[in-house]
Amino acid sequence: MDFYIFFIIGTFVGSFFNVVIYRLPIDESVIRPRSHCPNCKNLIPYYRNIPIISFIIQLGKCANCKKRISIQYPAVEFINGLLWGWAFTSLSFPEATTVSMLCSVLIAIAWIDSRIYMIPLDLILVGVVIIILSIIFGVLSLNQVLLGIVAGVLFPALMMGLTWLITRRQGMGFGDLQLGLILGAWLGPILMILTLFLASLLGLIVWILISIFQGIDRNRPLPFAPYLTFSAISIFIVSTYSTTLICLLYTSPSPRDS
Repeated sequence: MDFYIFFIIGTFVGSFFNVVIYRLPIDESVIRPRSHCPNCKNLIPYYRNIPIISFIIQLGKCANCKKRISIQYPAVEFINGLLWGWAFTSLSFPEATTVSMLCSVLIAIAWIDSRIYMIPLDLILVGVVIIILSIIFGVLSLNQVLLGIVAGVLFPALMMGLTWLITRRQGMGFGDLQLGLILGAWLGPILMILTLFLASLLGLIVWILISIFQGIDRNRPLPFAPYLTFSAISIFIVSTYSTTLICLLYTSPSPRDS
C-alpha cells in the first residue's frame, strides 16, 4: 500500500518537473501561468491534469487543439512515481526524502540536457540545497560528502583535460562538472567512480551505435547528463541491495553454529 501512495505522490512531483523541463530553458516562470498546452496555450483544467491518467484518457493529445502530447510527460511522471515508491518502501524516511527529491531533480537535469545540451544552474543549486539539508539532518556524512565531491569533480576534470590533449575538443562541459559535484556528494567516492565508469561506457556505446547508423562525426554533440543520471540512480539502487545482501550473509548463522 505504501508503494502505491508514494508512487502517486511521485507522479505529481514528476508532473511539476515536467513544467520545469519545458519552461526553464525558455526562461519562463514555473509558477505562473498555470499549466497550459505548449501549442495552443489553452489552460489545462485540474481534471485534465492528472499524471499519466489524463495522457491515456486523451489518447496522448491536447483536448483543445488535438496536438500530440510529447511522450516525455507520462514518462517523467512514471519514472518519478517508481523512484518515489521504491525509495519510501526501501529506505528510512529521511534518506527516502533525500533520494526521491534528488532523483526528481536529476531526471529534470538529464531531460533538459538531452534536449538543449545545457544543464540549468537553477537545478544545480536546488541539488546543492538538498545536499546541505541532508548533511544538517544527518542523512549524509560530511566527510563522505567532501570525499565524494573530490571524486565527482576531480575525475571528470581529468577526463576533460585528457580529452582536450588527445582530440583538442572539450568533451564534457562545465555543467557536467557541476552535476558531478552533486552526484559525488550524494554517492560518496566509491559509488561516484563506478558511476563515472558506467556513464562513460554507456556514452561510448551510444556514440558507436549512432556512428554506425549515421556515420562518424567527431563534432557530434552527445549530452552526458542522461548517462550520469541513469548510472548514478542505478548504482545507488544496486548498492542498497548489495549492502543488504552482505549484511544478511554476514549475520546469518554458519553451519557450525546450527
